[in-house]
Amino acid sequence: MAEQGVVSAEPRPSARAVPGPLGWAAAFVVLVAVVAVTAQAGAWFVPFIAGAAAGVASLRWRRMVLLAVAAAVAGFAIPLWVLALRGLPAGATARAIASLAGLPPYAAVTIVATLLLAALQALAGAWLTRALLPRRR
Repeated sequence: MAEQGVVSAEPRPSARAVPGPLGWAAAFVVLVAVVAVTAQAGAWFVPFIAGAAAGVASLRWRRMVLLAVAAAVAGFAIPLWVLALRGLPAGATARAIASLAGLPPYAAVTIVATLLLAALQALAGAWLTRALLPRRR
């Protein structure tokens, strides 16, 4: 028969153990790499999937959504930056896209709009996941 009311001297592992700074940094680097590689391959919807995964993880770790949004923005920025470093006409392409979209014909406007769309996709994925999953009580 188990004794009731006995307190163990051993620390009980917490169900909500927060990763340390190295864990958050590793998660950020992995998410940035996944988003950057898939963005370069043309899978523009991956920030939404990363946001949905962050929405599930945010039930356990609160800062996960912010990490996913930052990783989505960085992951979309890296392929754009690599294209510009290779000497490809990324600025001219961005100006052409801006003029077709009815935006001011500046490359920075299109790049900021692209990065904002990555952030909005991640936030929408996290919101949808949090809306569909039941909350713990």
